Amino acid sequence: MDRWQKMIQTYLETQCHVISLLGYKPDENGIALYTQHLTEALKSSAPEVQEKLRVAGRDTYRMVLSGAFDIPNLIEEQERNGETSVVDARNIMHKVSLRMQDPEVLEKVAKRCSSTMQAMNDSVEAKQIEVAAKHTVVQQIMVTDVYLKEDGDGVSLVKECGFGEGEEGYVKMQSVLAEHQGDPLINQYVGSAMMKLLQSAGIDMGELQKQAQQAQSA
Repeated sequence: MDRWQKMIQTYLETQCHVISLLGYKPDENGIALYTQHLTEALKSSAPEVQEKLRVAGRDTYRMVLSGAFDIPNLIEEQERNGETSVVDARNIMHKVSLRMQDPEVLEKVAKRCSSTMQAMNDSVEAKQIEVAAKHTVVQQIMVTDVYLKEDGDGVSLVKECGFGEGEEGYVKMQSVLAEHQGDPLINQYVGSAMMKLLQSAGIDMGELQKQAQQAQSA
C-alpha cells in the first residue's frame, strides 16, 4: 500500500509540474480544470486524435505501474495478451463498483475516518489536511477490502477476474483497466460507487466543488 500511495503521489506531482507550464495551478484544482478542458477539447477532435491520446495515457500509466512495482515485463505481457474488450472491462468494473458499495466496506470506511485527525480550525489548510487523511483511508480500504480481500472460498476480486493474486495481480488488473479509463459507462460505475465511499468517509463533495470553483475564479 505504501508503494501505491507513493506512486500516486509522484504521478500527481508530475502532473502538477506539467500543467503549471500550461498556465494551470499546480494542485488538485488545476488538475481538475485541465482535465475538464481536455475532455471538452477532445469532444470536437478527430477520432484518430482521441485514440492517440487514449493509447498515450494508457502506456504512460503502464510505465508508471511497471516502475513503481518493479514488474519489468508488465508492458510486454499486456502487449502479448492484447487489449481487453470494453465489454469485459465494463463487467470487471461493475463487479468492483458493487464491492465498493458493500455495506461492510462502507461501514469500515466510516469507522476508520471518524477516528482520523479532525481539523483544528476552519482554515482551508486544516480542512485540506483532514480531507487528505480521509482520502488515504479510502484508498487503503479500496485496495485491501475491495480488490484483495478473500471471500469465504479464499478468492479475492482480483483473482476472480483472472489477474492472479496479491499485489502483482492488483497491478496487472489496474494496467488492463487503463485501456478503457475514459469509457463513459466505466466512469459511471466508478463515479457513483466512489461517491458513496466518500460520503461514508465524511467528505463533503459539495464543499470541495465550491472550493474548486473559487480557486478557478481567483
